[in-house]
Amino acid sequence: MKMKRTIAILSLLFLFAQGAQAQFKKSLTPASSKVNSSEAQYNIGLSGGLTSTYWLHFGGTKTKYNQPFNFGLIGGLTVERMLNSSNSISLEGYYAMRKMQLNYDIVNFPIAVGQTSNENKDYYRQYDAEYQEVDVQAILTHYFSKSNFRPYVFIGPRFILPLAGKMTWQKKAYEGYGTPEQHFIENDASTDTVEMTAQNTRQFNVGLVAGLGVLYKLNVGNYYLIIKADVSGHAAAINSFTHEEITGESQNVIGAGYIDPYLLGMRFNTDVTAKITLMFPLKKQLQGACMKWGEYD
Repeated sequence: MKMKRTIAILSLLFLFAQGAQAQFKKSLTPASSKVNSSEAQYNIGLSGGLTSTYWLHFGGTKTKYNQPFNFGLIGGLTVERMLNSSNSISLEGYYAMRKMQLNYDIVNFPIAVGQTSNENKDYYRQYDAEYQEVDVQAILTHYFSKSNFRPYVFIGPRFILPLAGKMTWQKKAYEGYGTPEQHFIENDASTDTVEMTAQNTRQFNVGLVAGLGVLYKLNVGNYYLIIKADVSGHAAAINSFTHEEITGESQNVIGAGYIDPYLLGMRFNTDVTAKITLMFPLKKQLQGACMKWGEYD
């Protein structure tokens, strides 16, 4: 099923690129120089970069937790259509490798019913998620200049499809919590790992992405390349806890290291991404006196 989703998304990008071929077959006005080369209506490009994932929680029991930075790779394809000299619309598809960690401490936790407070224990809990997803987004971009160096901003909706991954819960007991002598108790720890499935991972999500960047137009003979570098932020709009998790019916929950959703409230997946895109304009010219048909202008 997940493979079919990926194939469907790639097919959508392919059809969009096929539409660009119609423009590729049209003739453009010959340019008098490479600096003043006429602009193509369609650009197609390859992107790659780093992404940092953060799961934002609202509500719950206000449990204090830490989320250290975790970086993964992202790469994909973009097809851009220029609406005019300053604005464009793009269809972009990315394969993202995401990592997330959440950890917190439980102090003076009773380990059995009827025990006295001096028999309670202090615990450290850690939750790790490593997973892959496909992101498809429709982006509206505004360029602020018409020179070879152009700042720009962009915004648009994103559709997210998780593919596969693992969730790992760890629980370790402390001794001397909060003191310089604090250390973990040997042989008093547990680790549970489960696959990310429809029981514990929402199978789709939607959100909004926005960012800013710079474009550089690199003239190469009678052709030109476009190099873009940008930073963006994304926030999902749908709570990513599943119905089974919220109601306590998930069959994948095992071990005492599990963090109940009621402790965290609603969970919204967010990320920050920095990427570089190399774009190839799609354009041809009519044959001229000193030019064969099909040469780039």
